[in-house]
Amino acid sequence: MSRAAAAPFTAASVGRLSHLFPHWLLLNVETPLGIPASRLFVLWMLRNEKALTMGEIAQMIDLTPRGVTRIVDGLEEDGFATRTEDESDKRIKVVELTTKGRRFLDASLPKVHQKYVELFAVLDKSEAVELVRLLEKLTDHMKMQIDAG
Repeated sequence: MSRAAAAPFTAASVGRLSHLFPHWLLLNVETPLGIPASRLFVLWMLRNEKALTMGEIAQMIDLTPRGVTRIVDGLEEDGFATRTEDESDKRIKVVELTTKGRRFLDASLPKVHQKYVELFAVLDKSEAVELVRLLEKLTDHMKMQIDAG
């Protein structure tokens, strides 16, 4: 099959996956933990980086500043993170985990990790590595097209 002939089938598969994965996340991660995956991901990033500015978070997850503000607002409401002004520039807001947020992560990440292990168990190691490589390649190409837009 030619590349041109395969393109619609590839697009359909990517579309199906992009439709199913949010449902899987809702059932296996968000509902059991009582937190949206976007908030969980930001908590995980904060755990690894200690503190991040709102701009750094937006760049890391490719989200608008407004979207990041909504996520961080929710994390603050939950008591999982705090937002403070940067000492050198009051316009910059720095986000950090709270003790409650760290405890939540310590309790929830093993459960989330196990769910991901179960989901991707259908792939052997080489298939998983290849899938990540291909998805990253496609994502980078798509982002370049959007940015060139």
